[in-house]
Amino acid sequence: MAFCAWCGNQVNQVSYAPCPRCGNPTNGSQRVPGTDGSTKTAGIIIGVIVGGLVIVAVIGILAAIAIPNLLTALQRSRQKRSMADMRTIATALEAYVTDENKIPDGSSVADLSTALMPKYVKTLPSVDGWGTPLRYECWPTGACEHYAIASAGADKVFEHESLQEYAEDTKTSQFDADIIYSNGKFLQYPEGIQSR
Repeated sequence: MAFCAWCGNQVNQVSYAPCPRCGNPTNGSQRVPGTDGSTKTAGIIIGVIVGGLVIVAVIGILAAIAIPNLLTALQRSRQKRSMADMRTIATALEAYVTDENKIPDGSSVADLSTALMPKYVKTLPSVDGWGTPLRYECWPTGACEHYAIASAGADKVFEHESLQEYAEDTKTSQFDADIIYSNGKFLQYPEGIQSR
């Protein structure tokens, strides 16, 4: 009969083989690294995997919060740029009207370039923040008394055929809504929290 030198458990033979009861070599020598049932390597691998999953989850949560805010900020900056460009055109247009005593006739912002550049504005903005051409109208045709400059907004589609159809002092919270500037003030413009 043979017994484990560590715990006294009965074994078939004394050797470096681990004891079924205590896991130590039955001959009483020290354990050989890497031969015991619980390895440190497996624990390290599991720890790295769990840590990686936690990091991926945190990055996912931060991205879910940051990306919509970033997209909203980009849309808002395009709105503000469009509004600033429309004011630039209107300021040059008003200066022209003061000098010439008439509103220039035309059906697009490109038609204004010969009348306004370079005397009233160095470069005339022609597209809005989304890359859509700005729209210009004056009425009645031939002897213009009123004018309007418009941006189609994020959807790049105008809501009405003519800029005369827009109601005055319309506030919107949609990025897709048109922005209209007419005779020294915005008729339709963004206000408050914006949404798609």
